[in-house]
Amino acid sequence: MNFKDLIINIVNDKNYKPMTIDEMLRYLDCDKYIKKDVKKIIKKLAKENEIKISSKNKIHPLSNDDKSLMGEISLAQGGYGFFISDNKEYKDVFISQNNLNSANDKDRVKIEIIKEKEYGKNAEGKVVEILQRNTSQIVGLYKKNKGFGFVISDKDNLSSDIYIDEKFSKKAKNNDKVVCEIIKYPKNGSPEGRIVEVLGNKNDFNVDVLSIIRSYGLKDNFSKKTKKEAVFIEKEVDISKQKDRKDLRDLFTVTIDGRDSKDFDDAISIEKDKEDFILYVHIADVSHYVKENSEIDKEAYQRGNSTYLYNIVLPMLPEELSNGICSLNPNENRLALSLKMKINKLGKVVDYKIYKSMIKSNYRLVYDDINDYLDNKDKVYDDEILIEKLELFDKLYKILKNKREKRGAIDFNFTESQIDVNEKGDVLNISIFERGSANKMIEEFMLVSNETIASLFAYMDFPSLYRIHEKPKDEKVESFKNILNTLGYNIKGKELHPKDFQEILKEVSGKDDESLVNMLMLRTMRKAKYANYRDIHFGLATKYYTHFTAPIRRYPDLIVHRLVKDFVDNKFENISQSSLEKQLAKNAEHLSITERNSEECERDVEDLYKCKYMKKYIGEKFQGIISSITDFGIFIELENTVEGCFMYKFSDDHFEYIEQKLSCINRDNNKRYKIGQKVLIEVKNVDLEKRNIDFDLLEGLFENTSK
Repeated sequence: MNFKDLIINIVNDKNYKPMTIDEMLRYLDCDKYIKKDVKKIIKKLAKENEIKISSKNKIHPLSNDDKSLMGEISLAQGGYGFFISDNKEYKDVFISQNNLNSANDKDRVKIEIIKEKEYGKNAEGKVVEILQRNTSQIVGLYKKNKGFGFVISDKDNLSSDIYIDEKFSKKAKNNDKVVCEIIKYPKNGSPEGRIVEVLGNKNDFNVDVLSIIRSYGLKDNFSKKTKKEAVFIEKEVDISKQKDRKDLRDLFTVTIDGRDSKDFDDAISIEKDKEDFILYVHIADVSHYVKENSEIDKEAYQRGNSTYLYNIVLPMLPEELSNGICSLNPNENRLALSLKMKINKLGKVVDYKIYKSMIKSNYRLVYDDINDYLDNKDKVYDDEILIEKLELFDKLYKILKNKREKRGAIDFNFTESQIDVNEKGDVLNISIFERGSANKMIEEFMLVSNETIASLFAYMDFPSLYRIHEKPKDEKVESFKNILNTLGYNIKGKELHPKDFQEILKEVSGKDDESLVNMLMLRTMRKAKYANYRDIHFGLATKYYTHFTAPIRRYPDLIVHRLVKDFVDNKFENISQSSLEKQLAKNAEHLSITERNSEECERDVEDLYKCKYMKKYIGEKFQGIISSITDFGIFIELENTVEGCFMYKFSDDHFEYIEQKLSCINRDNNKRYKIGQKVLIEVKNVDLEKRNIDFDLLEGLFENTSK
């Protein structure tokens, strides 16, 4: 837990007695090196109205009245917003556009109630103070006028457009997409800003994707300092300097990746020892080349991870590393961290060793080819040793998979999109991504590796970075059970364990609503995140888990690698555990944020490409399945994973939303629509800027409520 959350928890504890800032510092046992930082955190919490500091310098919790008037603004497309109170008992408050007082999406504000709640209507409020701005940079469309211009935000996160004086326009032209920095929020009128980057005309190649990238603060290029440092990274392994490494170059080793992959950060080897399997998982030793606090390291940490946008990759590391010396290319000497696991016939890791190693991959194998061999028994390979190893890999994979299933791990089988994009950014096809045996096999080997490394730190009781996945919230589980009941599945029991979720997935396997149930279950789960403490991984049904296997594309793995090497080199006793724990807490929070940021960017680009693809199908009919129903529309997913919405709120028909049954009824003809139902739709409209697809509902399998 970081200091911010810790202080909030202490102050809000029912047994807390107000203390001064200095008393709080002593209570937290802060050493002299971090006292200054913790003081800043306390003052920032007071400024953000998370706590109160009295005239006697004592720290107090907020009262319920305070909380009810403070919270966050959520803007809607219509320009109005809703106030989400910090006090969870206080319902959302409607804020008209005139009463926003320049508040933008996700700004922290203080409001006053101007109209109490009435039956069927929210209370209404007015923003009286903006406590903290959420937005400083905006990506949007520039509209030029004489001597000035305006930037219209791509997202619905501003209550008004941004005024740009001509001297701050950076010579942007009309209809250019730009990155704009807000420099002033006048009490009356629009926010004022300056353009910091011109991305190009909105119709230029890839400007739409670049706009999304910039809206998440992501970079498509490295800094000059990082580039300069990368040039001097060695291009080949100097064998004479690797005396402290175990030489595993004679061990038969392969990499297995996608056909278009360029960076190979994991390789595998296997041997048999009587009844047991000896599995080696070799991970590129990125930490050998990326030194702590180097320019490359600092930029990699800020990025947190690589971001994959189909035809564009935003790598965490410069190409000299990711595709060069760190990539486990075939027939090239490479440095690695090798985890050697002895696994019995029941799938239990009975022994393991970790080496700083030197390896040489024999083959660069491709998922599709191995799937053809394992699933279809096609004659793909001639090398008898390779065939023998593949058979061993396959046997071990099935043993590990069976063990994981028995303990209750949830193996989702929801449909993922396969989007084929050419170099020009044209979307050629959208289909369902198929995960074959080879994909699942590598996943299984990486899972057992990550668990084994996590168990090392747990056994040593030494600080590390863990990957945790808390159990879902009770209300989410209850909602999920209600939906399943409407789909015809009778789910009993108040609390669901991982095994229960697994049984549900088995029950729906092969049925029409399999993909829907998988998706609904995923929405029920909490987000996995990084932490500096051990906790369960609910989805994997394991006591502890970490990320170790992808240091080229994930910074958390790089942190874990450095800790593993400290263990191998017997340096643990020289490390201050308390300082390390505090550092890991900061790392965990930052890297969880960068991960979510990348995921949202990837999702937006996926939505953009789906819109581009469906634009040519306007007026055409498709069959789909209802994926969700709200008080304004019905969301329908097509067989190719594209989702659109029939906005019944704006149609000529009269629909009634029945929240308890997660359904709606067209009162004009008494047709009922529910989740999981197959319907026929027509593509009505595609909005590339908002990345929305509108459907017309033509017909559906329905119940007549008059019967």
